[in-house]
Amino acid sequence: MLHAPLPENDEDRVASLGRMNLLSSPREADLDRITRTAKTIFKTEIALISLVDKDRQWFKSRVGLDATETPRDISFCGHAIHHDQDFVVKNAAKDERFHDNPLVTDGPKIRFYAGRPLTNSEGFRIGTLCVISPHARDFSDEEAQILQDLGRMVEIIMDNRKLNDTQEALLLSLVAAQRDKLIDPLTGIWNRAGLMELGLREASRASRENKPITVIMIDIDNFKDINDTLGHAQGDEAIKLTAELLVEGCRATDVVARYGGDEFTVIAPGVAPASLPPLGEKIMHIINSKAKLHSPDGICQITLSIGMAIGVPRKSDPINTKKLFELADKALYEAKTNGRNRFVILGAPDSLYADFALA
Repeated sequence: MLHAPLPENDEDRVASLGRMNLLSSPREADLDRITRTAKTIFKTEIALISLVDKDRQWFKSRVGLDATETPRDISFCGHAIHHDQDFVVKNAAKDERFHDNPLVTDGPKIRFYAGRPLTNSEGFRIGTLCVISPHARDFSDEEAQILQDLGRMVEIIMDNRKLNDTQEALLLSLVAAQRDKLIDPLTGIWNRAGLMELGLREASRASRENKPITVIMIDIDNFKDINDTLGHAQGDEAIKLTAELLVEGCRATDVVARYGGDEFTVIAPGVAPASLPPLGEKIMHIINSKAKLHSPDGICQITLSIGMAIGVPRKSDPINTKKLFELADKALYEAKTNGRNRFVILGAPDSLYADFALA
């Protein structure tokens, strides 16, 4: 096996990648759209945005693969970043560089690989947009052009991405190993520990800037039935699909987290009370139209129960994060007891809705 070599400027390259604040960060909707599109266009089983770190390749966006990273020395992308153009392996099992690579002999049993190197604004090749299949195949000139175009879109998104200040500050304050502990490996979004840290920071910021903050608690309806009927693997797929659609339906500045099990939480800073019903409707619409779990027994429609609680700071009464979460949980309970597949909003009197609407 030919190990992925190191570029001469690798130390500077890794440092440049680190400055982008991408490694071990939560999934982002704009990048997920690219990998979903790539998987569909090229009809491959896997599509990834892979970032080549010092000792690993870490997947910022992944479709069709559960692993969040692999060692760099066995990575195909570690080879791809040495090239300006696409790096294509049509049949890895017959390629002397890769035939005995663990990613070829074991899961995901790579045969076909095509990776487009991604270059950042400082001129370093930081990773790839790649498509992967366990089946050998050709790669046409037309497909090469499409992969190049999609790769350029990834570069533009990465150079112009913007998390909110609170999430950006948290990521900047931690090294990658610490960040990894705050990201849920199944879904790629913040986990409960990350949520709690960001909840405190967002509440403090909302009180300081005198702006509202909303906490949204979410449950997958009848999740136990999905597990019992379709199996735990399909239950995991339901959780992953829900997370993907919540990220797609929320703003880039919102905190989307897996609270635990089949429960999710969204922290939405700065949303006016009058905008909460449309936000609830938007989440319900995207779930009801796209959250369809395909199984051997047919299609299972996923629905959600949603509880929304808004906190508006007063001069002498800063937002209490614990109480806001408790109120959102109470709203979630009401949504579930009232029939599920709905949202309930608590925490703002009708007069406040009117005031914000007029403003």
